[in-house]
Amino acid sequence: MKKLIKPNDNVLDVFHTCISRIRDQDLKNKLTAISQEIELSSIEFDTKATATQLHTISPHDHLANSVTVDEMKAIYTNRMAKKLAPGRVYYDRLMSLPEHGRCPLCAQRVVSTLDHYLPKAHFPYLVVTPFNLIPACQDCNKTKNEDIPNSSEEETLHPYYDDVENISWLKARLNESIPVAIEFYVDPPANTDQILIKRIQFHFKSFKLAALYASHAAEELASIEYTAKHIYNSGGGIELKKYLTETATGKLAISLNSWQSALFTCLSTSNWYCEIRFGL
Repeated sequence: MKKLIKPNDNVLDVFHTCISRIRDQDLKNKLTAISQEIELSSIEFDTKATATQLHTISPHDHLANSVTVDEMKAIYTNRMAKKLAPGRVYYDRLMSLPEHGRCPLCAQRVVSTLDHYLPKAHFPYLVVTPFNLIPACQDCNKTKNEDIPNSSEEETLHPYYDDVENISWLKARLNESIPVAIEFYVDPPANTDQILIKRIQFHFKSFKLAALYASHAAEELASIEYTAKHIYNSGGGIELKKYLTETATGKLAISLNSWQSALFTCLSTSNWYCEIRFGL
């Protein structure tokens, strides 16, 4: 998971901009009347996200002033996410947050949408709350669907509030077979907060990152096959280990928890891969 700069747009500015062009005056009045609920819900989200207590926010099936869930969902869909919509400027601002346009949830695929951390169908007051909107890829958005956390341990990592980039938690293990297979797993340092460990594990499982990373690793192994074999044939296991260690060091300098870092660290420390694999 990649850390993102927390948005600083005021939720009421976003909300009022989104509803500014509504022509149905009765609807506009109804929506304007729930401004306080919108603001309070945003404050509650911010406070509880900081304390890993988002699971304690109660879903809302009924809203004040006869506003319906569908009317609230339409604000996001038609008046924020839609091109040329009045709130599109905020949508685009959030979408631009990830470095290199990469999804912060999987750190792999390209951002293409905004994910509601707490789903809009159950938390309509939060439909345009910037803190609740995470730039994400379509796959992560669909995989998460409308899941609601039931405990702190079931709160997936939130890019605006959680920073796990300086903790080395992603590891890989090698299956000593041909073709070589790599398995990814979560293994943070022993002194890591226990709830955070469970959240990292839950995040990793929820977004099916093991399978995603294994797929990319298989492709990478195939792409380095020729180079690794050439180095082994020229300089033996010592030179191959040196090459893999240098590659791992470079990957780790960019990210402690990329699948590339975990892959090359695993390969460089495998006696089987360095000494035996290419001698078979």
